Amino acid sequence: MAEIVVDNEKCTGCRTCQIACSFHHKKVFNPKIASLEVRRNEEDGTMYVMLYRELNQQAKATKLACDACIGEPEPFCVKYCPTGAITVKSKRYQVNEK
Repeated sequence: MAEIVVDNEKCTGCRTCQIACSFHHKKVFNPKIASLEVRRNEEDGTMYVMLYRELNQQAKATKLACDACIGEPEPFCVKYCPTGAITVKSKRYQVNEK
């Protein structure tokens, strides 16, 4: 399975990834159920994305588990991120370093 990677320096906080994710899962636009969550750092105002695997158990209880948009050519959060902050790193193509 593909590994989703976030470059938080590119994130503008538009939350398009959350909308796309919820649409993949349930065919509704509801960021509250998305497998990821965009948050704002209150100290410096920067935005960052919390992937499902990084959320605490309480947050996971209200979200749908990430399936990397199985059946699609690429995850919707990657496909629709306007800044390229979310990308895919496929484990299949990693080079083994010795």
